[in-house]
Amino acid sequence: MIPPRPEPSSQRRLGLRGFARVAHSWLDALTARSYDMLMGHFWLPAMRVFVINDPAWVERILVSEPQHYPKHRHMHEALEPLIGSSPFTTNGPLWQRQRAMLDQAFGHARLGRVFPLMQAACADMLGRLAPGELDVDGAMTHVTADIVYRTIFSRPLRGDEAERLFDAFTRYQRLSQRVVFLKLLRLPSLGLGRRRQRHAAVIRGFLAQRVHERFATLAPEQEALGADILAGLRSAQDAQDGSRLSETEALDQICMLFLAGHETSASALSWCLYLLAECPELQDSLRAEWQGVTGGSELQAADVRRLARLHALFREVLRLYPPVGYFPREATTDHEIRGARVRRGDALLVMPWLLHRHRRWWTEPDAFDPGRFGPGGHSQHPKGAYLPFGLGARACIGAGFAQQEAALILGSLLQRFELHPGSGPTPRVVGRLTVRSDEGIRVRLVPRPAGVAGG
Repeated sequence: MIPPRPEPSSQRRLGLRGFARVAHSWLDALTARSYDMLMGHFWLPAMRVFVINDPAWVERILVSEPQHYPKHRHMHEALEPLIGSSPFTTNGPLWQRQRAMLDQAFGHARLGRVFPLMQAACADMLGRLAPGELDVDGAMTHVTADIVYRTIFSRPLRGDEAERLFDAFTRYQRLSQRVVFLKLLRLPSLGLGRRRQRHAAVIRGFLAQRVHERFATLAPEQEALGADILAGLRSAQDAQDGSRLSETEALDQICMLFLAGHETSASALSWCLYLLAECPELQDSLRAEWQGVTGGSELQAADVRRLARLHALFREVLRLYPPVGYFPREATTDHEIRGARVRRGDALLVMPWLLHRHRRWWTEPDAFDPGRFGPGGHSQHPKGAYLPFGLGARACIGAGFAQQEAALILGSLLQRFELHPGSGPTPRVVGRLTVRSDEGIRVRLVPRPAGVAGG
């Protein structure tokens, strides 16, 4: 099965019409050569850009020498209105301090501890769903936002709150893609930046109110008794001077966690449901695995790692549709990469989207084949060619969280419903801050008879 993919551009030079397309989706800039080259480059008015598809250099940039390749400043410009100063965009000592605080917070709210919160959110999701057509993007954004919201604040996210945040972030993504692109061309943003800021303020203001409530009512010593991520953040102390995060610093971290913790998962899970709806035999196989692991009882935290086929599905969907399609880095010195002269300040793009579909590293790279990652999987890709959560010290802190969440959401849905293709056109893949379907995804839910085991 070859699921939806953007057709590579046949134009080596974009031209005015091409630039307009790229302002809508950066995937429209890729050519067939992009999926076969080891290194490419293009020049923009604001910078020189190198695309790195060599797994050895990917590991060098992200794992062995990350200090020489910090996050690019344009990443901060794209996300700062939403997440302020947080590890997704910071570098150096500031990043090290923030990451250490987050490590403490995640240790405090460890996976086993938040598992019941995830289960409760999944139960509420099932209560909202009805047979018939499902707006997949909206449903997955609601449940993933609810899960991360509960694990941060120990309270559920209401439906009207989720809808307002989803709408604001969807608009923010579209505007941010255009604002950043115009900056790269050294063109005026034409008021788009102010409009983007207003949508960011909806999300950030909502979370700021919740963070302020905790700072106003509980001292850090009291937070040490709590089980959620905000309690862990407020309890965390700098190893050097014993300081704690201020309210603004805590808000920045919470905004980042909320954004990364729901939007990326919602993107991946939406594509999971689309592909499952196209593959009824795979649904049966996953139900049989769930039944074999649980014995018909409720899934336990210790059981999640035994769902090998479900994890294989999720890993393959992350390969085909990595939520974050590129990682921008900045060269700090003049040097050579694969014979090309890279100058200080040049941008380096490590692109999971290209690496995951690269003709040299994968057999049938555009095909949907969860067997690559299942028991006895046949994938022989090099390490640096698969990185949905990044690599090295800056790898996603929530990778385990996302995989546990995906198992619960997908498994619980499959026990309750059969998934069938929905009405409407085939999804069109677009690349913005995350990889989404331009007009959404729809599937049809058909109830399964109560008490019917999988298989």
